[in-house]
Amino acid sequence: MSGALGALCLVWASCPPVLAQARPTPDFSMQVSPTRLVVPAGARAVTQRFRVSNRGAAPFKVTVVRADFTMDANGAMNFSARTPFAAASWVSVEPARFTMAPGTTRTVTVRVAVPHDPEPGDHHLAVLFRVPVGRDAQNIRINRAIAAPVFITVPGTVDRTAEVASLDAPGFVTRGPVPITTKISDLGTVHRDFRGPQRLRVEVGGDTVAFPEFTVLRGATRQVTAQWNPPLMCVCHATVSVPAPVGVSRTATVRIIVFPLDLLALLVSVVFVALTTGWFVRRRYRAKVLAAAAALHATEEGHRD
Repeated sequence: MSGALGALCLVWASCPPVLAQARPTPDFSMQVSPTRLVVPAGARAVTQRFRVSNRGAAPFKVTVVRADFTMDANGAMNFSARTPFAAASWVSVEPARFTMAPGTTRTVTVRVAVPHDPEPGDHHLAVLFRVPVGRDAQNIRINRAIAAPVFITVPGTVDRTAEVASLDAPGFVTRGPVPITTKISDLGTVHRDFRGPQRLRVEVGGDTVAFPEFTVLRGATRQVTAQWNPPLMCVCHATVSVPAPVGVSRTATVRIIVFPLDLLALLVSVVFVALTTGWFVRRRYRAKVLAAAAALHATEEGHRD
């Protein structure tokens, strides 16, 4: 499957229109909505639709394909014919090829037919909207594409368990921003969305900092990073919690010491200069006093003589 796809300039469907600019209107700008499809549990035959829009100034040809995929820790989609919980064979798309004139919108129909006796839980695929752009200077074929994930839930026991696989942050910093990175593993039977009200957050130093929105596929692990602006100094603890279905949160905590060594060094330098300057001033003043006293003593001795 990966060979058939060729080289992809790939973005999630939730990204802004490809190469879109406010002004002037770009030659190429494609938008796909919705950004993903979620097929409810219990539906064996479902018809859903995508809307493809040409927001650019030039026409282009679109090829629609289905692909099974996995997702790496950073959220990049990796396409392969052999993936866990694959569902590309359950889906058909129509039309599979069409031309988009500037300013037009086209509907693509997605039909889902769940086979008999599939494994309960999430199965997924991606619908790729590809636009060929020819070959580059090395004669390598390159496609622009938008990938829209499709999640299909097979009825059965639903387990939404996820855990904090790791939580990392610098143990000592002099100032912010401080990167706080966590890995979240899906241990259940369906994907977990950390978006909107369910967005993952870290409690640190009296602040609540949100991680970027993300989705963890069934059986996968995602890594996300938040940036925290700390106070001038503190011994703070960063805590990430993932609610569990039974109400018991999975939690991880790390300690972060914030101490401005550079400011301390500057303060020490200022104090040292002030003390040194004061010592020289006092020494010079004392020398002047002693000289004046010696001169006065010499004058008194002269009068006596």
